[in-house]
Amino acid sequence: MRIIQSGVGGFGSTWIYTVRDTPGFQHVALVDPNPDALRNAGEIAQVPPERRFACIEDALASVEADGLIDCSPAPCHFETSSAALCAGLPVLVEKPISDTMKQAKELVKLAAKRKLALMVTQQYRYQDQPRAIRKLIAEGAIGEIDHVVAEFQIQGLLFGWRQQMCHPFLMDMGIHHFDLMRYLLGSNAARVMAHTWNPAVSNTKGDMSAFAYIEFENGAKVNYTGSFASPGTDTGWNGRWVITGTTGSIVWNQRDEWGPVRIFRQNADRSQYQEMHFFTPLPEVWGETVWADPIGPTGHQYDLYHWQACIQSKTEPETSGADNLHTLALTLAATHSADTGKMVDVSWF
Repeated sequence: MRIIQSGVGGFGSTWIYTVRDTPGFQHVALVDPNPDALRNAGEIAQVPPERRFACIEDALASVEADGLIDCSPAPCHFETSSAALCAGLPVLVEKPISDTMKQAKELVKLAAKRKLALMVTQQYRYQDQPRAIRKLIAEGAIGEIDHVVAEFQIQGLLFGWRQQMCHPFLMDMGIHHFDLMRYLLGSNAARVMAHTWNPAVSNTKGDMSAFAYIEFENGAKVNYTGSFASPGTDTGWNGRWVITGTTGSIVWNQRDEWGPVRIFRQNADRSQYQEMHFFTPLPEVWGETVWADPIGPTGHQYDLYHWQACIQSKTEPETSGADNLHTLALTLAATHSADTGKMVDVSWF
């Protein structure tokens, strides 16, 4: 599959390696206004100088391609992705699909009108473990979901345009976990209350830490804590999750020596409790380890193969632009709540 990539510096460099190292895909043109980034990426992807462009319009007019990967800054997504869609190319766009709901909806409408695949890179759900957890929940392994506690802590550094964002954590990192919540729970968010702040160890202008309380349409409640400014603490990129239902809980923690996914089965009938569990050092107290079935390529490689398959079959991607409006709505509602100090109805977005 012949790829034009717009945005090749910073996080875009990840896609340079992903496309280069994924069989069946190759860069045919690169776009970036930064000549140094363009030169470095061109050498890695083996794209000659005559197919390196400073603007998307020149690339679209000069090179035949099968699709565009949009890794430009989020405020540029509408301009870049809409140009590709108007040129007849399917688009794989980095999250967030846009930094405004109005432009995101316009991209979705344009893709539908042109009958082109518009997919958002929410690759966190495209991994073995969340796929297994979703299956357990859907099969009723822990009954009806009551609440979720999710925590993310990493000392992260952001660069370029991300340093100027008002809500870099929620818009750049929290959006991944919000999408995971929707995926695992099989439901969309109804209301959110969020509080954000910027720790002294942050290297950005905007807020790099957040608390959020989220109510989902299926009745599940989520307590979410996240920070990109936690020196000495590292949960891993997926974070730590405890998903509690009426007949047990699932713990997801990639750093857990007992296993990254464990299930605890317990009837939520108080008559079942004869003693405090933490005084009972029995093997079953530590839960049953669940080893997820491999799904093959994961993360960004899954993105590529899924996008390609949907283009060929003319079907809607799992993380299509249309579906991802729900993830963007939750993210924007959370930032609005943080700005106003009020509980926000997600449907308002």
